[in-house]
Amino acid sequence: MAQLVKNITSIKYFLDRFETVDNEYSFDVKYHKKAPKTHFHSLPTFVAEFKNCSANTLPCLITEDRHLITDNIWPLLHKYKHKPQKIHGLWNKWTEPTIEIKMPPIKKQLEGAGRFVWLPIDKESANNPWHIWIDVISKFRLIEKRGILNFSKFIYVLSNPSAYFDKVAKEMFPDLKYYVMPEGETWRFQHLIVPSMSNYNDGVTTPHLPLWLNHFKGLFGFKSLEPHRKIIVLRPGAKTRKLVNSAELILALKGWETVALENMTIKEQFKTFAEATHILAAHGAGLVNLLWCRPDTKVIEIQDSNMLHKKVYPLLSHHLGLKHELYLAKTIPIEYQNKKPKGVKRINDLINFEVNIPDLIRHLD
Repeated sequence: MAQLVKNITSIKYFLDRFETVDNEYSFDVKYHKKAPKTHFHSLPTFVAEFKNCSANTLPCLITEDRHLITDNIWPLLHKYKHKPQKIHGLWNKWTEPTIEIKMPPIKKQLEGAGRFVWLPIDKESANNPWHIWIDVISKFRLIEKRGILNFSKFIYVLSNPSAYFDKVAKEMFPDLKYYVMPEGETWRFQHLIVPSMSNYNDGVTTPHLPLWLNHFKGLFGFKSLEPHRKIIVLRPGAKTRKLVNSAELILALKGWETVALENMTIKEQFKTFAEATHILAAHGAGLVNLLWCRPDTKVIEIQDSNMLHKKVYPLLSHHLGLKHELYLAKTIPIEYQNKKPKGVKRINDLINFEVNIPDLIRHLD
């Protein structure tokens, strides 16, 4: 059923109603001489609470007073022709004061105050490790910082199925209680806790977030590990951004070992990055495992010169005290028939990399 809802035109809507967890934070990172921007600031974070609201799997939430709140707007961008300017993860400034949105009939009603926490993630991002750690699990921190309760005491509502979230929950938070919304459903809540996102504008987070996530390696007893490994991260199961001359590179790099993250448990990924002194990898979601590295770990991220705006790992490394460097490789377009492969969001992602091995070795030294 189509509903006409109001857009929120200022972050003041939230800051006037809810207590701030993190203040604005400005910082400078010069991550490459060709980078388009070097000054960044993260917006305030907060924990909102709404009564008698409805949420669906787009994902979006409609408040009792008919305001629209979205967390990840990719599905709405595709579904509706309005072009929002992303201002905050919880709130997006749209070009129109109102928007008509289709909300399926309510399938479930959840009663109770202070029990349910909204964890929105869109279908396309639901199995992306970066988005699960930075956009979803990061919200546990806001719950704790608000001093409400230990984050594991709540019941979480994940807006789309996520095999990766299930894997993390099983290995790290076995007592975590959460529901998963079936695709296309709308649920109504008597009371819903809604943490804001900490990730603003593609990787600009408050510095407190990665440092808080880093402490999770203590759950596996990895805080005291001594780094001693040089790691090449391969992407055998990926559709894009593979290193086409990886065999030659492996032969040239003595003392380095290769890993394929898709074949590892969460615990094994933690341990690998916690033990690394050097990491060489093409840009990809698996590099969110930099969260488990020690300060001063050297990171060489292979990237496309047309994608210098993708600053997520340079900024993450900055907050964690890692020595990050972007290495711009030769790109090889991936040919495809009629439409792009399933799971690939953008046409400009359809590339593989080829590195100049002698030049790359000089960077590693």
